[in-house]
Amino acid sequence: MVIDDILKELSMQKKDGVYFGPAGGYWSNLNREDNERFLKELPLLGSKKTVEKYFPEHFDVIFSPKRAGGLPLLNSGSGELIVDVGCMWGALTIPLARTGCNVVAIDQTLESILLLKQRLMEDNLPNVDVVCADLKKIGFKGSSVDKFVINGVLEWIPESGVIELKKYYGKRQGAEKKYDKSDPYDLQLKFLKGIYNGLKPDGSLYLAIENRYDIFNFFGMPDPHCSLRFITFLPRFLQNMVSKVFLGRPYINWTYSAGGLKKLLKEAGFCDAKISYAFPDYRSPEQILSKAGMGYYRPCKFRRAKNIFIKVVCYVIEDILFRRLKLTAFAPSFVVLAKR
Repeated sequence: MVIDDILKELSMQKKDGVYFGPAGGYWSNLNREDNERFLKELPLLGSKKTVEKYFPEHFDVIFSPKRAGGLPLLNSGSGELIVDVGCMWGALTIPLARTGCNVVAIDQTLESILLLKQRLMEDNLPNVDVVCADLKKIGFKGSSVDKFVINGVLEWIPESGVIELKKYYGKRQGAEKKYDKSDPYDLQLKFLKGIYNGLKPDGSLYLAIENRYDIFNFFGMPDPHCSLRFITFLPRFLQNMVSKVFLGRPYINWTYSAGGLKKLLKEAGFCDAKISYAFPDYRSPEQILSKAGMGYYRPCKFRRAKNIFIKVVCYVIEDILFRRLKLTAFAPSFVVLAKR
């Protein structure tokens, strides 16, 4: 198989159906002890019953079809080689595999890979190879990949070590967390250049990420990467000051405006970066619109609020900004397609 040859060329060893590359850290919504508990029953219960039993709060994150709402933009086809970088539990890997393309799913957390492997077996999807490796240390040689998928990963690239999201936030944990002390922009740029080098001459990148200037950040919505409010839109030096006060370290989970994202991709070598806008966000997109299609926008973020007053306020804000004024600069998330 072509994928096997590529992975062997990267000096990866295969064991129990999983390729192992250069070791990295740990990134998961679950603590390690939680992951260890569910793995024992995974082969007996199957993926869905295991998730329902041990972490039902993440069931939709793993299995909801909304998670793959942006993938039609890729226009993937049978026989293509697509690499899902930071695949976690396979929310995008599984839908990609169902299109008939060949998928390489990479994650640095073995427990996430093992759950994905179970899902692939249950869904009878043999066209996926799973890889456990550090996302920043793996590199595809010889321009071998048709398309890369980077979904909610770029902003985490400056992190290193163990990241257990349940323990992640707060000053005590923040002061102990490991992170690469290089400039976050430089680290993200280096990562994207590696992706660029792995693409075929006509290859493309699918990138999904939050907007630094999401309108609801200005109303106090916490940054999902550090749980601090009113930080994403500050100048970088002020972001660092605030983060050092509350977390004991600089702010490194950089997100961007549309212009900043295009600049970063261009410097990495990409061209023709087309930006779409995901609502209510890229994680479970209900709408993905271009600038020209903003007139068809319908408010959706307000549906997640419990308080009726907040729902009405959010409805009005979204209707005015996005449907009437078409101010894409304040959209919550971006989905970008960029060509090599």
